[in-house]
Amino acid sequence: MEENISEEFVSGFCKAQNQTRMVVCEFEEDETGRRHLTGADCAYGKCEHSRDCLLMGKIQ
Repeated sequence: MEENISEEFVSGFCKAQNQTRMVVCEFEEDETGRRHLTGADCAYGKCEHSRDCLLMGKIQ
């Protein structure tokens, strides 16, 4: 089975760093065509602001 992985740059305000940031996100596409975030070069998921992150909210 071939994996369909893509990358996307997202820019916006990061509450944790209190500054504008550009984040590289990695997505995997499943057999139905839906994309799932598999990684980001920030602390998304571990950051205290992950639940209401304005920056990462752009991709969901």
